[in-house]
Amino acid sequence: PVINTKMALAYRERILKGLPEGMEFTPLMTLYMTDKTSPEDIKEAKASGHVYAVKLYPKGVTTNSESGVTDIKNCFPALKEMAAIGMPLLIHGEVFTPSVDFFDREKVFLKEVMGPVVKANPKLKVVMEHITTKDAVEFVSKCGPLVGATITPHHMLYNRNAIFNKGLCPHMFCLPILKREEHRTLGPRRKALVDVPDVTW
Repeated sequence: PVINTKMALAYRERILKGLPEGMEFTPLMTLYMTDKTSPEDIKEAKASGHVYAVKLYPKGVTTNSESGVTDIKNCFPALKEMAAIGMPLLIHGEVFTPSVDFFDREKVFLKEVMGPVVKANPKLKVVMEHITTKDAVEFVSKCGPLVGATITPHHMLYNRNAIFNKGLCPHMFCLPILKREEHRTLGPRRKALVDVPDVTW
């Protein structure tokens, strides 16, 4: 993972060198947050002029998250610095706790992680990426203009039954996983896309 500014700038150069001649493209680089990401890392990233945000994956929740965060409290000093300089946090919102039902990981994350993060850092810009539940939509709607979210289309088109339609359907399995019908239906979708401008897809 790209965990510091030096790595981000090197990656940026590889991207630019790979562009076809004549193509204009501006890579918006991000850092991968770990338990060891420091306020100094954040300051350096901001000063580079090329790192625009920091992505946070709880360890083990999704693809390429094995180097992710094990405890959100480890990140509080870095988050405080991000709030101070206006650098956004892009976050995959699920817990990875064996005792938590697979379909409830996002809901539990809101209570155990996002709530404390927003409360401790009221000036932090946050984007909850690819939310999947009405709980997340309601959470974002109550947080104010600095907290937003994205929704992927397939989470609005399918519920979790699609994973098991006529057997196991691997092409319908993705992370975050599809949820119950109550989270897919028109009510939550309408609220997300019409009533809550901070939720986009």
